[in-house]
Amino acid sequence: MPTSDERLNRLRQLYESSDAPCRYQKVAAALEEGIRQGTFLPGDALPTQRALASLLGITTGTATHGYAEAAKRGLVTGVTGRGSFVSSSGSDVDVMPPPAPLPPSTAWPDKGDEETAPPREIDDNFCRNLGFIAPFESLNPSLHDALERMLKRMDAGTMAELQSYHRPAGMERHREAGALWAGRYGVHVSGRDLLICAGSQHALMTLLTTLCTPGDRLAVETLSYPLLRQLSWRLRLPLAPIRTDACGMLPDALENVCRNGGVKAVYLMPSCRNPTLTRIPEARRRELVEVCRRHDIIIIEDDVYALALNAQTTPPLAELAPERTCFIAATSEILGGGLRVAYLCPPQHMLEELERTVSYTISMVPPLMAELAAQWITDGTADRTLAAKRREAAVRNALARDILDGCPLMSRSSGFFCWLGLPDSWTGLKLAAEARKRGVIVAEGEHFHMGHGTVENGVRLALGGVQSRDDLADALGIIKDILETGSPEAGD
Repeated sequence: MPTSDERLNRLRQLYESSDAPCRYQKVAAALEEGIRQGTFLPGDALPTQRALASLLGITTGTATHGYAEAAKRGLVTGVTGRGSFVSSSGSDVDVMPPPAPLPPSTAWPDKGDEETAPPREIDDNFCRNLGFIAPFESLNPSLHDALERMLKRMDAGTMAELQSYHRPAGMERHREAGALWAGRYGVHVSGRDLLICAGSQHALMTLLTTLCTPGDRLAVETLSYPLLRQLSWRLRLPLAPIRTDACGMLPDALENVCRNGGVKAVYLMPSCRNPTLTRIPEARRRELVEVCRRHDIIIIEDDVYALALNAQTTPPLAELAPERTCFIAATSEILGGGLRVAYLCPPQHMLEELERTVSYTISMVPPLMAELAAQWITDGTADRTLAAKRREAAVRNALARDILDGCPLMSRSSGFFCWLGLPDSWTGLKLAAEARKRGVIVAEGEHFHMGHGTVENGVRLALGGVQSRDDLADALGIIKDILETGSPEAGD
């Protein structure tokens, strides 16, 4: 492992050899290459802006700008009062799932080898992966049964429809099913009021590329969905992190940022914020809506984890401000990550342009996938699956509360993940690194940091990615042991 001086010398060499067009970009490029080469590892502390400026012969302002650019690329995390650190190697934890090990029966057999094909090995680390939210995939509805039912109820002509082109918004019966599903979230729309998208991420990309232009600012909570940081960087939409409290985004803080101009949209997960599980109460929602109305701000409501909870008692933002709210009703968390169907419910005056964007990007969602989602929604399968996942989530949340008793754990009755607060002696990056050494993957709070302010010190623990409750108990026990002993080696 290189010494501190060797790493700094290497950073200077990378800076000097960079062909980036300006100095701050050369700083970011040098950091990116140093991380790629392994000179800097996840969790490593980086020089202060002043020390970096002295090392590279640049101004402190340029060094600060360089770190900001590196943060936009997801390379580094700045923690107020502590400095800058290399982001975790698991920086795509919410975007790129771990390789899914399949049981031998699901492998595609070679002809004549059905009985002799060796079983596939299962990675132990995957069995204790609390980083990626994969909610209880074993409870997903049976694709085999669904296809059998589809074949029985459809004639050849109707089945052939699913192989044809259709309007980008989706087939009428699929959109009507989408309206039923949006109703599960408390959003009351008709099928003609929505678009079918290829998952919530595609819906989000459709919204940002249609409604925003480069330079527009996107208001977000200080901790939020990490994909936003990558999308905003690629689309040249600067993020405007807004301070929060225990009830979510602060209306006064949003007001102050909007007064400076340039804010086009605000992104919120009001019923179950990722990663802290914060729920915005109705009074706060109404205050935020009024701020958005005063400044003509579009609201993007992505309440993907709301259905994991037992009841939707607080009105969605889409009901409080239907004229400016774009609601994303996802299905993948309930019906299976491979389904990739979501229903985008925008104000009517935005619908035509958003549909045009769908046509430009993917032409249309594959009708076969939309048919599967519609069948499961209308025949009751989706509701039964949701109930089963809630029950399993309740058991696993109770297990987490029991094992992590005495720790500042934020847990909901049936949520798909928990938020574990950490003492000052730990950072999320440090705990994630120690846990990984013992075969457990967690999502550190720094990964969700949107660029400014103090990081809420903690880690997110996904409860559904591990294969069994025993696996989950083992993983949570390791986390508790690390915190109690302060040493990753304790208990080995």
